[in-house]
Amino acid sequence: MKPDRAQVDLPDRGALDRRLQLRHLRVGFVALFLFVTMGIALETLHAFKLPWYLGVATESRRLLWTLAHAHGTALGLINLALAALCARLPRRLHPAASPSLIAATILIPSGFFLGGLYAHGGDPGLGAVLIPPGALLLLISLALIVRASLPARGGKDDRR
Repeated sequence: MKPDRAQVDLPDRGALDRRLQLRHLRVGFVALFLFVTMGIALETLHAFKLPWYLGVATESRRLLWTLAHAHGTALGLINLALAALCARLPRRLHPAASPSLIAATILIPSGFFLGGLYAHGGDPGLGAVLIPPGALLLLISLALIVRASLPARGGKDDRR
């Protein structure tokens, strides 16, 4: 016989939510700081018309670094959104959602940056292999967050 949810000794959801909020606030603001700084650096390189950045031969590098900046900034904002909303979710967040989002926040922009750092001709460097696993982890995380945002079975909130 399966024990009733009320009988199972679950950790306090409020404490879990606070740890989750703090973790994603840190990751989100660190990502924003790094990738907004990267955007400023890219604009500076563009302003000084540096040939190794703006040259025709380095077009792939410029595109990949712009993608690293844009994806890193967006993923930082997604982390901040999760931090703001995790306590309001009707269901507990699956334990894999948070680490998956954090890993995606690291892998996707890193793959674009490293792919641009070692770009050869029109092809990205080997670092681009980090992008597909990062994208898969992002999709997993978002699916788990959507699941937690759906009403709990029986229409009752899982919040305590």
